[in-house]
Amino acid sequence: MSARRRRALLCCLVCCVLTRSGGSQLWAQVTTDPIAPASQFSAPPAFVSPADPFAGASFVPWTWQLLPDDVLYRSYIAAPGEPRLSSAWLHESDQGWLWDFTVGARVGLLRLGAPPGAAPEGWQLDLQGSALPRLNIEQDYDLDAVDFTVGLPLTWRQGPWQTKLELRHLSSHLGDEFLLRNPGFPRLNYVRDSIVLGGGWFATPDMRLYAEADYAFNADGGAQQWHLQFGIDYAPRPLVHWLGWTGTPFAGVNGQLREENDFGGGVNVISGWQLRGALSDRLLRNGVQYYKGKSLQYSFFDEHEELLGVGLWYDY
Repeated sequence: MSARRRRALLCCLVCCVLTRSGGSQLWAQVTTDPIAPASQFSAPPAFVSPADPFAGASFVPWTWQLLPDDVLYRSYIAAPGEPRLSSAWLHESDQGWLWDFTVGARVGLLRLGAPPGAAPEGWQLDLQGSALPRLNIEQDYDLDAVDFTVGLPLTWRQGPWQTKLELRHLSSHLGDEFLLRNPGFPRLNYVRDSIVLGGGWFATPDMRLYAEADYAFNADGGAQQWHLQFGIDYAPRPLVHWLGWTGTPFAGVNGQLREENDFGGGVNVISGWQLRGALSDRLLRNGVQYYKGKSLQYSFFDEHEELLGVGLWYDY
């Protein structure tokens, strides 16, 4: 055998030994090479940004979570009476300037669903409540009326679809100052205890269409059994982040129908500029509001009003 053949045979034997005894270690070194692109060797990430509500999380195991940080079914942008923090200065065509504000909150109690950081989906039990006073600026900021709401919604969400089933209480009360100014005004005990079924569909990640039916099993003070509402929210997510600011325009339209008004009601239109929390997905909004229809205060449920003004809203 020639020297050249002996050298070739020796090289083949060395390669076989390396492949059988150390090949796996060499491959492991290659796959852990920091220069190698991670996308070639790592599995796709299981978690997604809250800014991507359509991202599938079905492969993420659902877990039980006590007091989750966020909610699956957020308040409608243009719906009056939703639990939020807000302040609006509105001019009424007959009464002059009014100050409507909301002191409310919505929190999660228990969730069976995707863990924090994943696309929002699953089942969640929430607790919500709000007080909605109206001050009459033209009358030295007298309290005209205040509505109170409290609710226990069970919500579900997956992909672009969401729904809720809620037990809700609503009551309305006239202010003492209003009664002193209007001694002959009837003092109603407007109360509704109801079951609410609502649903929403995100046509795009920025646009939600929704509808809600509210059936009262206990009603008093002029309240009737059925309330309906529907509308559209447009709250785009920022394309770029500049110095931590994530502002975008927003708009919303909400319509309400009430049986006590022969299924009349009102239309609320709102538009302006919003900031969105990068992690919490909460909204801080400011803009203009226009409403026409039956009064937003249920103590005056049979009176007509037309409102135009500006406001500031914080949504959970």
